[in-house]
Amino acid sequence: MGDSSGDTADQRPLDGIRVLDFTRVVAGPLATRMMADMGAEVIKIEPVDGDLSRTFPPYVPGDVNPYFSQQNAGKRFCSIDLRAPGAPELVREIAGRCDAVVENYRPGVMARFGLGPDEMCAAHPALVYCSVTGFGQTGPWADKRAYAPVGHMESGYIDYAVRETGARPENPPLVVGDIVTAMSAAATVNAMLVKAARTGRGGHIDVCMVEAMVYIQEWSALELAGGWTEPNAGLAHECPILVLPDGRVWAIAGNPAAWFDDLLKAMGRPELADDPRFATPAARMANRYELYDEMTQWAAGFADVDDFRRAIEAGTPFSVAEMRSLAELAETDWAAHRGLLADTASGFAVPARPALGSGIGTNGHVAARGADNRDVIGGLLGYGDHRLDELESAGVLVTA
Repeated sequence: MGDSSGDTADQRPLDGIRVLDFTRVVAGPLATRMMADMGAEVIKIEPVDGDLSRTFPPYVPGDVNPYFSQQNAGKRFCSIDLRAPGAPELVREIAGRCDAVVENYRPGVMARFGLGPDEMCAAHPALVYCSVTGFGQTGPWADKRAYAPVGHMESGYIDYAVRETGARPENPPLVVGDIVTAMSAAATVNAMLVKAARTGRGGHIDVCMVEAMVYIQEWSALELAGGWTEPNAGLAHECPILVLPDGRVWAIAGNPAAWFDDLLKAMGRPELADDPRFATPAARMANRYELYDEMTQWAAGFADVDDFRRAIEAGTPFSVAEMRSLAELAETDWAAHRGLLADTASGFAVPARPALGSGIGTNGHVAARGADNRDVIGGLLGYGDHRLDELESAGVLVTA
């Protein structure tokens, strides 16, 4: 384990923390990427066929494509065949020099190699061991296979969206379930590391996607209490998105129904308050798209979004947004000021960090599977070339 003594003002938040990362694709890799961004040494251990996300298009020599680069920047890349004789023993030796292990295999897989949380935490009481699955390590659903769309469906997330919008059931284009699970894992591992530093005792963390999805849905308690019995102030929490005739797309954020008079004043349309379609909260909810049409006609009269923003924000509690692509955002002065993106060794730009702060951000290291085997294993365990050659010959250490 790293030395955390001699703290200085410019020390990174997780300097001295070493993480053994057995995760793949998104939920696990994003969690450990966040820890790497905060200064932890993250050693990614891939199986013989590598992290599945290395195969995602576009193909790049060395399998360090943009997707893989984003979730894994800043880590060190090793590959161990856990089925090879001596491999589990090697992993246990490495784990003895680590502060945390994070894995997202199905329940029981790591235990079959003698690397489960019970064995590892018994051998290393201060170790924080985090398992990431869809439905948890135990219980009646533990063996169910889960991907992000499964988490969306089973957690009430899709059901709520359908009831609120009236649209057909569809999964979101982003893997929201994986993303929130990653954040839950990173937060709880970091908290448990604080406990381990304070008490000398780590322990097992069972991070479950469906549980994480329920936790982050802001309406969960209300849903369990029976849900809305009538429209909430008309437009509830919607953000009207206005598609202008020339193709521009703007949005008004806030709760227009809660301040409907303010909205009408800004529009110069006070008579709409007496229109039966919009006279009550329930009517505004039922006829919201007609209201959006009225708003769109008004917005189309502004030269640009800045003029529209000034008109809205001068006398109302609303704010305004303009739809833009990520590439367009990356070219803004705001993105440059924040240092939004960072370059990686793979040549692809990735999000630089989860937050702006002293010592937070990626170092950009990305490499092929097993590229760091000899440096990491040799340096960590003090193995010389002869021993490393033996491990390679035995098929324990593998490279792309």
